[in-house]
Amino acid sequence: MDEVAQGARLIAARYELGPLIGRGGMSDVYLATDAKLGRRVAVKLLKSTLAADPVFRSRFRHEAQAAARMAHPTIVRVYDAGEEIVRGAGGSETIVPFIVMEHVEGRLLKDIIDDGPLPLAEASRIAEGILTALEYSHRAGVVHRDIKPGNVMVTSSGQVKVMDFGIARAISDSAATVAQTSSILGTAQYFSPEQARGETVDARTDLYASGVVLFEMLTGRPPFQGESAVAVAYQHVSEAPVAPSTLNPQVPAAMDAVVLHALAKDRFERFQTASEFRADMTAAANGIVPPKRVDAPADFTSTLFGVNPQATTDTEAAMRQLSVDDDERRSGTQSRPPVAWIWAGIAVIAVVIAAVLFWALNLERTPRRSSSMPSCAPNPSR
Repeated sequence: MDEVAQGARLIAARYELGPLIGRGGMSDVYLATDAKLGRRVAVKLLKSTLAADPVFRSRFRHEAQAAARMAHPTIVRVYDAGEEIVRGAGGSETIVPFIVMEHVEGRLLKDIIDDGPLPLAEASRIAEGILTALEYSHRAGVVHRDIKPGNVMVTSSGQVKVMDFGIARAISDSAATVAQTSSILGTAQYFSPEQARGETVDARTDLYASGVVLFEMLTGRPPFQGESAVAVAYQHVSEAPVAPSTLNPQVPAAMDAVVLHALAKDRFERFQTASEFRADMTAAANGIVPPKRVDAPADFTSTLFGVNPQATTDTEAAMRQLSVDDDERRSGTQSRPPVAWIWAGIAVIAVVIAAVLFWALNLERTPRRSSSMPSCAPNPSR
């Protein structure tokens, strides 16, 4: 935590900070007490250097609000977010963005992996929890962008909890280069190829990162390693990963196939949805070879789960799309007449117009009878 912020023991006149329980490249996490509701929470204080950018602060608020709308057992709830102005000894003021989250008792997946590769069943179970959280968030139009073991918590009862939804977007959009992004987000080991190339990301970016996490759980190390973030990002773009079984012979061939499918460089060749990934992984963990998927190129300019995944720059719009009732959405797309009837109607109208014009032209050419009749008026000279 920044030295200036160390004296701030009360955040937003409500959250009483307790001991430091976590520290990362972009934030420090404190156990705290919500004085109004009397419950324990976790308060994440972001580095003040991030808050120097007003664009970041705006994006941070927007994304934190979107994350706060998501309520699912596999997602760490976001209760509140804001900015705290901390005054230093010399009178200087520092803006410290903060997030108030559900406090989860458990261990980070990162620490669990440090103990060594996980058994196949346990790795699959944890990955299933991650993919369930992603399926829910993608339906809400929220792409995580930073799936990694440091953002996954496993509770004492074994429940999987994914945290920091939406926050990575606000941070990564404020970073200009891969090196800057990796220094903020902590690592480039979980970058998708499209992230490393600086391209637009969508739901399939999270699925790639989930494949990296599954690989690491099965082998004890990520698929790509290097001396710098740029070197690792280059490998994600250009080098094929080895099968997990080459590092851990206990991994069956069926699980190798699932992991390598998730790590496809081309996003159209990897799993297209979290439910597809979860189904194949569960089958492989049970000794069943998943059927080879022939994924037709999805049109990601339209919709995924009824939401445009590239429209997540405005998660408010995505939420509104999801609020539309399914029957209303179907009626909006199925109530239109068939195309054949439309063209038939146009043809009939064209024939009627042509007939009217033909009749009108012939009417003008027909001579008037009154002009050809002889005069019957009496002769006044008689």
